[in-house]
Amino acid sequence: MITKSEKHNPNYLAKVVEIKELRKHSNADRLQMTSINFQDVILGINAQVGDIYVFFPIECEISDKLLSYTNSYRHGHLNKDVNTLGFFEDNGRVRAVKLRGERSMGYMIPLDEVNKCYNSKTPISEYEVGEEFDMIDDEVIMKKYQIEVKNVAQARLGKKPRISRLVEGQVHLHVDTENLRNCVYEIKPDDQISITYKLHGTSFWVSNVLVKRKLNLIEKALKALRFKIQETEYDFVYGSRKVVKNEYETQDKQDFYGYDLWCDIKDELKDSLPKGYTIYGECVGYTKNGAMIQSGYDYGCDQGQKKIYVYRITITNEDGLVYNLTTNETKEFCERNNLNYVPLFFIGKVNELVGDETIQEENWYTRLVKYLELEYTDKDCFLCKNKVPEEGIVVRKDFAHQFTAYKLKGFRFLEFETSELDKGVVDLESAN
Repeated sequence: MITKSEKHNPNYLAKVVEIKELRKHSNADRLQMTSINFQDVILGINAQVGDIYVFFPIECEISDKLLSYTNSYRHGHLNKDVNTLGFFEDNGRVRAVKLRGERSMGYMIPLDEVNKCYNSKTPISEYEVGEEFDMIDDEVIMKKYQIEVKNVAQARLGKKPRISRLVEGQVHLHVDTENLRNCVYEIKPDDQISITYKLHGTSFWVSNVLVKRKLNLIEKALKALRFKIQETEYDFVYGSRKVVKNEYETQDKQDFYGYDLWCDIKDELKDSLPKGYTIYGECVGYTKNGAMIQSGYDYGCDQGQKKIYVYRITITNEDGLVYNLTTNETKEFCERNNLNYVPLFFIGKVNELVGDETIQEENWYTRLVKYLELEYTDKDCFLCKNKVPEEGIVVRKDFAHQFTAYKLKGFRFLEFETSELDKGVVDLESAN
């Protein structure tokens, strides 16, 4: 049985796929090319149209068991057959690569090989093409590749437990943006979308929401006697993509950057935040210590200078109901408060972007992805003084004051990410 683990990341799941088309590799007789989710993948000469494979996305880590069984490691002693060599490094990471001039944006293993490795009794005919998973029976077969980071701020061995000041339903962290190549079929011709620049920095959010008041001794005594005491108040809460930085009254002072960058962002934004509002965005440039927030990406900043860009704003009421401002409302809020909104390339309906003639074509989704790749990826970042590849774009679909966001990264940036991981450079979104 194939399933998704409880804490799975939607961008790092294996997928059952059928090979629909094959073409010759332009510079290798024993290699072929196919396309999965609008991504080119290199295959061996034995693959045939109609074969069922399992596709693994870039920057996932495939299990030792599966790579050893399929003799995929570069070091033979790790493989089931020590005399057969593959090309995976010991960490089992799927990398963005160019092989003899052709791009490969994933890795594929025949489904029957995966079945045999895990002694699955499910016939191949019973697997559903398109199904995504990261577990077979109770075994995890892959996960997002991450470099282990020791977070000093979270190491509290031997310290007194702290009490959270958060009120349930008031604080909401960032939502994940899924890969557009996997989800493009969710976009319809008359959907209202926006296209914004995807910045390569570190995520932040700042909220002015209800938190628990710190009661004095008299208030505590009155509460014990069942007098009505005001137990909440509006205050600023802030954090990174995955962490609330000031959840407790007493905070740890050390952080990934050696100081609390997110507190500085909060101080910069708090005068613009009415009660109930939360601002989400990206911080780029440099830390005040002079280090780049993301290696190579200065975003026009001088050393020691940072810039913050806003891409989402919500309003949370006292009951915890969340209202998302639309793209236009968010942009207008930023203009009124002299804040940077992320560079906006397009806002309107999908058919206005690609034209009604394209929409009538059976494969118009393919045309849409190719158009977005050509128009908005694989160029140099126009905001940076340094010559570095732009990360890509975010396509946001607005509906009924809710939204869905999809990211589209360029291959040049994916290669850059792969190179940084090869060097051991930490992914700051993982560290924070």
